[in-house]
Amino acid sequence: MTFEGYADFYDRLYGDKNYQEECSFVENVFEKYSGKEIETILDLGCGTGSHSIIFSDMGYAVTGVDLSEKMLRLAVSKVKKQKKEISFLQGDIRHLNLPQRFDAVMAMFNVLGYQTTNQDVENTVKSVRKHLKSGGLFVCDVWFGPAVLNEKPAKRVKNISQTGGEIVRHARPTLDILNQTVEVNYIVSEIKKGRQVTEVKEVHLVRFFFYQELLSFLERNGFEVLKICPFLDLDGQVDEQCWNISVISKGV
Repeated sequence: MTFEGYADFYDRLYGDKNYQEECSFVENVFEKYSGKEIETILDLGCGTGSHSIIFSDMGYAVTGVDLSEKMLRLAVSKVKKQKKEISFLQGDIRHLNLPQRFDAVMAMFNVLGYQTTNQDVENTVKSVRKHLKSGGLFVCDVWFGPAVLNEKPAKRVKNISQTGGEIVRHARPTLDILNQTVEVNYIVSEIKKGRQVTEVKEVHLVRFFFYQELLSFLERNGFEVLKICPFLDLDGQVDEQCWNISVISKGV
């Protein structure tokens, strides 16, 4: 299962990710596009809970859902240490059946992109609408097809220093144009005192999207698309240089 082996390194690999900026962006979306106060948030693909924790600190009531049991264990551990009140649930976001509807649903860090078939995307969007109050907001980010095809995925190496050594992640992508996916082969090595002590190999298959298909998936499942913009830039214009884009829609 994706993120099971990777989970042990997740927070260290993304320690440089600006979760606070992303949550502030989403809160700005709430203020600009919501006609009512946002109090409850459903965080789909919540991972280790970093977005959820910040939103809880902002005063929102947050429920996080993720498929990975290991990622959720890490999220629960972080919440307990910080004495937060956040509900984390294991579940498949394509087929959720929670008893509550929320003021807002978010799927951050390309969660929608991990739904790689049309049916998976369709089911996920239906699931979001099912759990969203009328007029509620759905905020997500995805990879934008024109930019992926323009820039092409490339091999990357990331080094993270830690006490006594480092973590090295190799990412080797394979582009599938017809299926609109990128298969990313990750090899994560933990090195201590010059010796490799752990190695994890994991394959992530990620979909990229085009403008009109995003409109189609959302509009036929009960959403009005309010804004598609560069990631974290409400005033920007999407073009073939924008690999990551933010998609903001409202349940109607």
